[in-house]
Amino acid sequence: MGGQQCLTYVALGDSLTVGVGASFLAPGFVGRYVRLTEKECNRPVFTDIYAKSGIETGEVRAIVESPALHEKIKCANMITISAGGNDLINASKDFAETGEQSEITQSVKECHSNMVQIMHTIQGLKKDCGVPYIIYLLNLYNPQPQIPLADKWVQLFNRHLNSFDNRSTIRVANLYSVFKGRQDELLSRDQIHPNNLGYQAIANTLFSLGYPSDF
Repeated sequence: MGGQQCLTYVALGDSLTVGVGASFLAPGFVGRYVRLTEKECNRPVFTDIYAKSGIETGEVRAIVESPALHEKIKCANMITISAGGNDLINASKDFAETGEQSEITQSVKECHSNMVQIMHTIQGLKKDCGVPYIIYLLNLYNPQPQIPLADKWVQLFNRHLNSFDNRSTIRVANLYSVFKGRQDELLSRDQIHPNNLGYQAIANTLFSLGYPSDF
């Protein structure tokens, strides 16, 4: 593969990383972001996707903690992580049934502790990795702006997530602002996942965060 020739990219997460909602055969944000990166850095990007529709932060954590992936994560130049959306959807279902606000707070707490573990594992692997790298965390947009509590949940989760941004090796892609008020335009028919335009908006947001100078 030759050291400088190829950039390696590991995409971790839920249905967003899978690309659910894009039209048939159209790429989700991963494919679109790879295209932008190859053009910008003038190097091919080798991509590994470890993602599954419907999974919550706990399952993303299990993916990251599986030893089979550790070498891939260690060597990756770019890592994207999308997680938390399904936790939100499931928490709001629970809330709709019970009306218990404490469940929402509890759910955000669990998500946060999963994200802390995910980042802890990845940072441990990257400590002496010897390759230039950047990790992008996708914060949550709110697919249900009509539900005030959903927005409260999303903002709480994002506040936690944004605290990981160290302005250099870890950047948070602010999807919340990108989608706010544009849900009708950027979401697919299921009103949860992005459509082609939405995925392009995510790719553009990642792209706008830039790359390490040694790419």
